Amino acid sequence: MISLKDIEKSFGTKEVLKKANLTIYDGEKVGIVGNNGEGKSTLLGVLTKEIKVDAGEVVSSGTIGVLKQSFEIDLQSILDEISNSAEASKFLTELKKLGVTQNLELTKTRLNSLSPGERTKVALAYVFSKSPQTLILDEPTNHLDMEAKQLIINYINDFYGTVIIVSHDKDFLNQIVNKIVELKSGELKEYYGNYDDYVEQKQNEQLNIKRTYEKHKKDIENINKQIDMYQRALEKSDKKCASGAKRRTCNTTTQDERAKSLSKFAASRVSKLKQHLNEDVERPEKEVHIRYRLQKEDIKTKFVVIAENLKKSFAHSLLFENANFTIEAGDKIALIGRNGTGKSTLINMILGKTDYEGTLRVAKSLKIATMFQDVYDLDEEKTINEMSKQSDKEFRTAFITNLCSMNIDKSRFDTKIKFLSSGEKMRIKLCEIILSDCNMIILDEPTNHLDILNKDYLQKVLSGYLGTILIVSHDKEFLKATTNKVLKIENKTIKFCESI
Repeated sequence: MISLKDIEKSFGTKEVLKKANLTIYDGEKVGIVGNNGEGKSTLLGVLTKEIKVDAGEVVSSGTIGVLKQSFEIDLQSILDEISNSAEASKFLTELKKLGVTQNLELTKTRLNSLSPGERTKVALAYVFSKSPQTLILDEPTNHLDMEAKQLIINYINDFYGTVIIVSHDKDFLNQIVNKIVELKSGELKEYYGNYDDYVEQKQNEQLNIKRTYEKHKKDIENINKQIDMYQRALEKSDKKCASGAKRRTCNTTTQDERAKSLSKFAASRVSKLKQHLNEDVERPEKEVHIRYRLQKEDIKTKFVVIAENLKKSFAHSLLFENANFTIEAGDKIALIGRNGTGKSTLINMILGKTDYEGTLRVAKSLKIATMFQDVYDLDEEKTINEMSKQSDKEFRTAFITNLCSMNIDKSRFDTKIKFLSSGEKMRIKLCEIILSDCNMIILDEPTNHLDILNKDYLQKVLSGYLGTILIVSHDKEFLKATTNKVLKIENKTIKFCESI
């Protein structure tokens, strides 16, 4: 069991956890969700006691295996740990379960040359080989192909211990977890069931909050009307009291007492009504809509990419051959295939960055914007405000508006990009691409590090884009929402197929 009691954690002025309480029981499968920047990775660090808290108590028992995000994986330390034959044997057994059946040379040079997906598999195999009682996984499906993702799902579902996962992959969470913990504004809230159950509960919760808030607004209107009525009565009674001394009728005393009584009652009533005005009623969450500028289709040719008898090899390793396909203007292509089959290589061939055998014709009028996995091509010494000032006013306004819509706080606009999170860098690059004058977008794993809300934004943007799109992703739901054709690298060739 792992328990958090009144945990407080801040970084500078940002409160990541505010009197947070959480109990995770043995055998539970828990998904941690929340928007980028809320502190999900920090929460995992607190759970493992890697991060010291400012206040509160962390109680845990049993051995814990931790998978950090792909860019934090230290392959050298893994190599050092599995240096003896017994450890290496366990590691290779787990690696085979994750679909790595070819011989993997356990050397520093070999491990450092692995793709991000292969690095994640190595790290997962290492964690699994330790047979921990609790698994803590931070974005485990980033970079993994669909087959490897399914293998992890099978592994976790067969695992009898406790599992705590930070993930933005809805389908992955739906197949694994039985509880969702939402981190929002420093507070933790539990929802039982998988991700879809969590969404349904949140919708009902927000509906009730909205109803309560709307009722409160009406109550406030009524209270203000009553306050006005009693204040008028109070003013009237005060005038009667003031004029009583001037009157010499037999009932003056009675009128004065009535006026004073009314004045006292009205003042008391106004005081109580004003207390209701100060009641704290939870506001419903605002629906945020991203604004974006769509480009017009300005390419004249029907076919933008034509491949004939395409072949690519590295040394003595063949990636693919006899590949024949065409991409038409306006196509929305999902490029899929297992890790290491050559998806990123094909993109580089289209961009003219690597050589090949055969024919690959790319339309001269094609203007391509790209984003590669974990490589954002941003000037890290600049701030967001400095970046925006390099462009015209129209672009600057749209750029800043989009970033705000994608939940990048304005307080971050004067922070150098090198100090921003991977998720924030990803969104900055996406905004640049969205607002560019390109007529083709190539995205390599665009949803890595994006929270679910921003992933939904990106889906909407790409769905409305009029140009050509080529996306490498292992997120089935995202691909189904944004593409209409599937180009698959399999059995050392490339061809269109009917489904993902």
